[in-house]
Amino acid sequence: MAEKNLNIDWKKYYEEHKVDLAGSAKAVKPGDSFWLGQASTIPYAWLEELYAHMEDYHDVTLFYNVMNQPASMVFDTEAKKHFKMISAYCLPVERMAIGMNTIEPGGCTYDTLQYAPFEYGCNAIAMHVAPPDENGYCNVCAYGVTTNQIICLDPRVTKRICFIDRTGVYPVPGPYESHYLHVTQMDYICELDTEPSFIPSPLPTDVDEKIAAFIMPYINPGDKVQIGFGGLGEEILRNLRKAEGTFEVYSEVACDNMQDLVEEGKITKIVASSPGSCSEKFFKFMRDDPRIELRPQQYMIDPLGVMQQENIVAINATFMVDLLGQACSEAQGLTPYSGPGGSFAYLYGAIRSKGGRSFLCLRSTYLDKDGERHSNIVPWLPEGSIVTTPKVYVMYVVSEWGIADVYLKTLKDRIRALIKIAHPDYRQELKGKICTTPLIKEDDFEGYDIFN
Repeated sequence: MAEKNLNIDWKKYYEEHKVDLAGSAKAVKPGDSFWLGQASTIPYAWLEELYAHMEDYHDVTLFYNVMNQPASMVFDTEAKKHFKMISAYCLPVERMAIGMNTIEPGGCTYDTLQYAPFEYGCNAIAMHVAPPDENGYCNVCAYGVTTNQIICLDPRVTKRICFIDRTGVYPVPGPYESHYLHVTQMDYICELDTEPSFIPSPLPTDVDEKIAAFIMPYINPGDKVQIGFGGLGEEILRNLRKAEGTFEVYSEVACDNMQDLVEEGKITKIVASSPGSCSEKFFKFMRDDPRIELRPQQYMIDPLGVMQQENIVAINATFMVDLLGQACSEAQGLTPYSGPGGSFAYLYGAIRSKGGRSFLCLRSTYLDKDGERHSNIVPWLPEGSIVTTPKVYVMYVVSEWGIADVYLKTLKDRIRALIKIAHPDYRQELKGKICTTPLIKEDDFEGYDIFN
């Protein structure tokens, strides 16, 4: 393993360890287990080189967090014989690959991501970094900060393949110990420029607008707000622009439209662990504006860290909840869709922080493949449901029909409150079914109007 050595000529070291793309692929040996970073730090051209010669490889693990562009090996079932691919979270590429049974969705939350690759024997990294500065330090860039210190620099990593990229990744300021790799810490150096990849933020839906309207009265001036990438997050930001006072963002991800609110003075500070798929304009904003800071995962996506943030408002999404508040947030039935992500760290951290509030949001119904409508609020979870969040860590549940406070409530109070935010067409049915269980009886609804 190369170790940082500031006493040698780093430029000479750089030239001595430089390889071409084929040479970087030949550094892969049987039994190697790689961490590839996430999104734009993943070396897609390197994956294509491995795939083109996959018969030369076996027993190689490739662990990463979300692809923002496709790789051929994830769409070829033959590649499974040579590479074990694991993604900590799923986006469209992973969803398609899971349907083909070519990759495995990881089982860790983001607050345990620092341990997961090592459960699979992680001994190597391969990822894009920025060109070296005058002292030989390479910034790991916006998508690399979150795990650089806890995975890439871990002493169990004994092989580092780094791709020097002048065009496809964006450096961000920060401490050397978390935001940089030194040239002398690299075993193989490959110059490989790429095209930047951007995914636009989705527009809010009518349901997002209604859910945000229920949440906004609970957000106060000076609060720290955590939101994710998606239509609901965009709608919350739009509402913050009109709200009284100023706010901070303390979140797993930073998103495009936060920039406008910073420049308008509505958001005074953004602290996040990673971009949430942003435009080139926002990447340059992260690089140049001191009001935004990216910090490593162990500080930003950890319940203990969130607990220390006063007046934090955590807003996360789920697919389905039962009438006790158990939430399925990562899969549709037994079909993986996204992943545990960082939601648990914020859901739990917010309820334990001083002045914290936590919201778990969902649309009340969904349409199946035949166009038939069903309730996302159910009396009990269907067999085979993957539970992401236990009921005891849920505070407010929000649908487009209202908001239910279930935190520390009795089972009966939870049931009554959650029925009331289900779609009206299903409330009576939910009541009838749950009353067949020992959890609650018909007379427990006396004087309680589930439609008002």
